[in-house]
Amino acid sequence: MLRTLIIALLLCSTVVCGQNEGVNPNNNVLIGLTNLGANRAAFGSSSIIRNPKKPIDGTVYIYEDWSNYATVSSEETNVRLNNLNFNAQRNAFQSKIGADSLFTFNFRNLKEVVIKNKTFKNIYSPIHQKSRVFEVLVENKDFSIYKDYRIEIKEGSPNPQRGAPNDKFLLRYDYYIVQGENFSKFQLKKSKLLKVMGDKADKVEAYIKSKKLKVKKPNDLKKIMDYYNSL
Repeated sequence: MLRTLIIALLLCSTVVCGQNEGVNPNNNVLIGLTNLGANRAAFGSSSIIRNPKKPIDGTVYIYEDWSNYATVSSEETNVRLNNLNFNAQRNAFQSKIGADSLFTFNFRNLKEVVIKNKTFKNIYSPIHQKSRVFEVLVENKDFSIYKDYRIEIKEGSPNPQRGAPNDKFLLRYDYYIVQGENFSKFQLKKSKLLKVMGDKADKVEAYIKSKKLKVKKPNDLKKIMDYYNSL
């Protein structure tokens, strides 16, 4: 009965939350979606997958396939899903709930999403003048660094000798830093990172050099920030 109700709600483009308990639905995405909280608020909507009228190469998603385990968290509970992906064009997480249908999450009542060791949060961006879903690279009392995924479309050429005939989705990203009330674009490079580290910069620079770390490598950046936070 509960499963039937869930499917009916999804077909009506809303999800109504069930009781306050976490689940691991494995392949059962529909049941997992009902366990995000007890306030009966909507967490997103379902839609039919429609192919574009004109063929476009590439993808709007940051992962090539849907076999991605993730934890979706609200204030009340955590839910594990096994087929989540991030649509960089829509700036939203989506889960396949059928062969030709998707569930698109909104972050209104979500705390965070963790997928493949990446944490995503909904952050208000004064630059965009709205909230966006960013990947969290750094968060501490001094500053935060976020990664913003987006899609550009490279136009195809009607002349096959001058390039590919089809348009193509290209995954792009920008970095932003938050220091106090300041929210600005950021270049993720060693010199810029050291500049915001104040009197810890010399020690961090020596640590980076001794360990041969690269700030654009996620694991290296984590080691750098763990060292910074330990000082």
